[in-house]
Amino acid sequence: MNTDVVLAIIGNLTDLLRSVFPNTQVYPVLGNHDYHPKHQMPPTPNTVYNATWNMWDVPNWLSSDVMNTFVNGAYYTMQISPGLRLVGLNTVYYYTNDKVTAPTDGNTDPAGQFAWLEGVLQQAKTDNEKVFLIGHVPPGFFERYQGKSWFYPEYNRRYLQIIAGYADVIKGQFFAHQHCDSFKLFYDDEGKAVNSMLLAPAVTPWSTTLAGVGANNPGIRLVNYDKNTGDLTDVSQYYSNLALSNMQGSPLWGREYSLRETFNLPDASPASLQDLLDSFSNRSSDNFEKYYLYNSVSHDQSSCDGSCKVAQLCAIREVDYDKYQDCINAATSGAKTAQVSTLLSFEIFFPFVVAAFGLAA
Repeated sequence: MNTDVVLAIIGNLTDLLRSVFPNTQVYPVLGNHDYHPKHQMPPTPNTVYNATWNMWDVPNWLSSDVMNTFVNGAYYTMQISPGLRLVGLNTVYYYTNDKVTAPTDGNTDPAGQFAWLEGVLQQAKTDNEKVFLIGHVPPGFFERYQGKSWFYPEYNRRYLQIIAGYADVIKGQFFAHQHCDSFKLFYDDEGKAVNSMLLAPAVTPWSTTLAGVGANNPGIRLVNYDKNTGDLTDVSQYYSNLALSNMQGSPLWGREYSLRETFNLPDASPASLQDLLDSFSNRSSDNFEKYYLYNSVSHDQSSCDGSCKVAQLCAIREVDYDKYQDCINAATSGAKTAQVSTLLSFEIFFPFVVAAFGLAA
């Protein structure tokens, strides 16, 4: 692997998307394998940022006015429609495997992205805009492997502070990286769910080296939202059963589930996702069993209880590192279940496409 190969892969995926969706707006973000050496994405201009900018500075992709932030840090913001804005983040900077951007006394905001993000969100608030955030590596913990976090702790705290400060502006967070289907909730000081993050599975099947995690079927996601308010109304997940596809000799794609229909929810709001999370601890509901099957894109047919379920619930509810550990400790120390239960690769969003180019975690 080298930089030329990485850029060739990005170029192939870009050409594929442009040919299949020639008239659809695409908002791309880079992932941790979109640089060589992998993960080591620098907070300064480089060959990869410049080359991908040249690929994506085309109609229905990135607009010319975002060139400065993209070539300097691979992040940007664009207006989707009047009153609704998209922010594409480079969260590889915050990934613990990126040693170039490890936090130090003189390095607390790689490429100035945090300060820039706060400025964009404040301006959006002033302009009465709502915002969608997209990125590759998510904050918090991996729900399929207890204790596995992605962000450096300092960056995780800063990200949470920004979300808390602008929860009324941010209408959705769409991330990937894990190749698994899950979500995260963000709370105010009163414990009310005020924001959420949807974690999309990947087109790329991936069998991780993390013990017990397993693999995933390929998945593609459609997120519906209200164009006037930015409110999320539904999530439809599509997938290909690799075992059946291999037997047939060609891909078989179909809808795996609809968030509203499958879980009997009114919409995909933080309040509805909180209701879904609460139902996971209801013994009379099979919602958790369905969720866990979909977590691997219907690949893992096993059950999840005990420490497996604790890891899932705590990762969804607690993005803060200390609170996550408290959640784990409360469950493993025999605390009441209620203490725990109160607890989009490629992502496709109607009517635009978001391409998360990192192929594996």
